[in-house]
Amino acid sequence: MCAERRGLDQAEFEAIVDAKAIAIIGASSNPESLSGRPIGYLRQHRYDGRIYPVNPSRDEIQGLKAYPSITDVPEQVDLAMVAVRAELVPSALRDCVEAGVKVAIIVSSGFGEGGLGSGSDSGSGSGSAERSGEGDTLREEVLRIIAGADLRVIGPNCEGVWSLPNRMPFTFSPVADTEKTGRSLIAGDVAVVSHSGGLAFAVAQWGLESGIGFNYVFSMGNEIDLDALSVAEAVLERDDLGTLVLLVQALDDHQRVVRLGSRAHELGKHLVTAKLGRSAPGKRAALRHTLHDAGDTAAYDALFEEAGIHQVLDEDDLVDTVQILSKGRPMAGRRVAIVATSGGAGVWLADACDAVGLEIPVLSDGVQQAIAEHMPGYGAPQNPVDLTAQFLTGGEFAKVLAAICASGEVDAIVIATSLAAAGRLDHQRDGLAEVMATYDTPLVMFSYTTPAPSNVEILQELNIPYFVTSRRAAHAVARLARAGEPLP
Repeated sequence: MCAERRGLDQAEFEAIVDAKAIAIIGASSNPESLSGRPIGYLRQHRYDGRIYPVNPSRDEIQGLKAYPSITDVPEQVDLAMVAVRAELVPSALRDCVEAGVKVAIIVSSGFGEGGLGSGSDSGSGSGSAERSGEGDTLREEVLRIIAGADLRVIGPNCEGVWSLPNRMPFTFSPVADTEKTGRSLIAGDVAVVSHSGGLAFAVAQWGLESGIGFNYVFSMGNEIDLDALSVAEAVLERDDLGTLVLLVQALDDHQRVVRLGSRAHELGKHLVTAKLGRSAPGKRAALRHTLHDAGDTAAYDALFEEAGIHQVLDEDDLVDTVQILSKGRPMAGRRVAIVATSGGAGVWLADACDAVGLEIPVLSDGVQQAIAEHMPGYGAPQNPVDLTAQFLTGGEFAKVLAAICASGEVDAIVIATSLAAAGRLDHQRDGLAEVMATYDTPLVMFSYTTPAPSNVEILQELNIPYFVTSRRAAHAVARLARAGEPLP
């Protein structure tokens, strides 16, 4: 790692996310190859900037005029992808410096990562004895080239970036191939900054199932120059950012992490991190993957707690946390009302909420009486509120929810119901929308059956977070409650 990190200024950041002219050095005429995919992806997503393939062996690549060197491109390029063999990267970077390229993304591998040998179970140390000497030499050469130059570098050993506002999937990740996947990312206010290229784009794809919208995806790789914190600091200041996801194996400067968390809290934005390399074998793998020493797990846990950053431990937790934070409204406390159409589901959800420190207060007599007017006489209005299955034949959630919201006795409401039948929410849509427009109390949906696509579409349209297990719903609401609390 670099001893000191030079930050990312606004102009450099704009060159990455709002590039008007881009180049692929080592571009291939084969659209299926790693260095050939970006051109096709950019076309699929209707990128409207200029694309310059660079390859001395081709006059034309995928219908575009090709240039023998980046220095031959007829205009200054904002962003260049370097996709050549590792030993050719230094020469390509020298040309980038000469051509005035602002940022280069090195997707090439072979700069000391990987390596042979049994290694150490501790996952600490430089690992230099196990890395390729040639790779270390190339790494040092790259550092010399960019030292003092205006050129900034992402990578090496990364998968590129994706700027959704600029319709620019500058990557070889198959997630960007809408023709083969049949779907594209949803635009929104969530950004991902990741050491792992594969996981960076996977996170954005996972979000599709929960209706999570994204704006930027950054794959950082080995971080020879720009690191995850540099990008995180820059993207956090953007008006179009609400939630920032960090998938990291190590972070060099813990005080920067604390400052990042404090700044996010000040701006009313959310930081979520998945710290990879928590185990001994995971630490070994991290070191060989991107040269990151994963460090002491307990120290990172304490760091994220101090910084007020939500730490997640698996994929489901990540998706649930991002969904609740990006969709959910702020909670003023930890009091939750459970409104259920299944008594058993309400009980189970109450247990799950209690287990994560949420409160399920008994509602006042006046609120219970108001609720009772809209439910069968054999229901239970105390909290959890058991509307009974009979309610599903024609009852309206909105009337019950409005009575609870108006009371000010809870900080969030979780609706536990079955959404298995298509159309179940059709007659509830307008009422739910009116409650959300009238009251600030966050609404969360827990379907104890697999929800039908038509119901999911309505929840996504209304921006209501939804979950399919009581544990996941409770954990997500606890995240939302914590987000409203002061930093430790």
